[in-house]
Amino acid sequence: MQVLLSKTNDGRSLTDASVTKSIDTRGMSCPYPSFEAVKALSSIGKGDVLEVITDSEESAIDSIPKVCERRGLEYAVIKVDTGLWYVRIRK
Repeated sequence: MQVLLSKTNDGRSLTDASVTKSIDTRGMSCPYPSFEAVKALSSIGKGDVLEVITDSEESAIDSIPKVCERRGLEYAVIKVDTGLWYVRIRK
């Protein structure tokens, strides 16, 4: 497991955070994982953590972090050796 990208406002680690909701977007090509992330974010509260599981490198490294940046959200992109990425987003 390797953290590739991370942006937190107060230094709290998202890698150890308790996940409120998890969505599995494996098999979806970019930009669909980011669309699903936006939908899922609307169902969690402020301070909660959404985990997006994806096998789309473009979504994990580019599109989902861009969505987070535009919305001012904290995020961490974690790459797992199996070719999966876990993107954790704190609302």
